Amino acid sequence: MNCPSSDCGSSNVQLLSLYVDGLPVGAPNRERFARPAPSARNLLPALGLAVLGVLLLVTGEILAGVVLLGAGAVWGLVAHRRNQEVERARSKWENTRICLACTERWTP
Repeated sequence: MNCPSSDCGSSNVQLLSLYVDGLPVGAPNRERFARPAPSARNLLPALGLAVLGVLLLVTGEILAGVVLLGAGAVWGLVAHRRNQEVERARSKWENTRICLACTERWTP
């Protein structure tokens, strides 16, 4: 595989993950090309809110139960979509190649 840059065309290409892992700890490119951080969004609080809403519905607090159930569902949906975006970015990063001659990055 060769670099897709029209100015370079070098065959000195490597997976970005291997390149970053091989850099020393203080190297500037280690931070520049770093792996995207994992998602810190946890779905458990949203699930807990939805369960609380269901409990309120069962006990007769209809309005409060519907509000909490809806809020838990929306929170869970937003958190799940954000987790998917982060995992998509991490997956793309894992498949990204870097030219060691010109530092051009691309995903085949």
